[in-house]
This record gives sequence, C-alpha cells and structure tokens, in this order.
Amino acid sequence: MLIDNHFPYFLHHSEGLGVAITSIIFNGKNYELWQEAVRIALRSKNKLGFIEGTLKRSVLKEGDDPTEYNA
Repeated sequence: MLIDNHFPYFLHHSEGLGVAITSIIFNGKNYELWQEAVRIALRSKNKLGFIEGTLKRSVLKEGDDPTEYNA
C-alpha cells in the first residue's frame, strides 16, 4: 500500500493535538490575523477542508479494502 502524504486524512508524525500550527496566539482582539494564520497553516497541510466543510466523505466501492476505508 502506498501512503499518499497529500491525502487529507494523512497525519505526519510531527502533527498531533499538542503541536502549535501557528505562532499567532488568539487573544480575543486579533481574530482576523489569527484566522488568516490558521487558514494558511491548514491549507499548507491540506487540512483546510475539515474546517470549511468542503472535504467529501470517502465512499467504499466494490473491491475496495474495508480496513483501509475504516482507517
């Protein structure tokens, strides 16, 4: 199986819950600056579709491996 690092569900080992994606800290007053920094960071990681709602759900087709689909 070939791992496609451009696939939106791909997580690099350096990505995770505790990793900061931008150095801009939201302080309640800088929303537009923070939002743009987050959007740039997510776009560069091919993850922007998750927050925009544009990511299409994969459909299991005949002959596909269900273990890969579930993962």
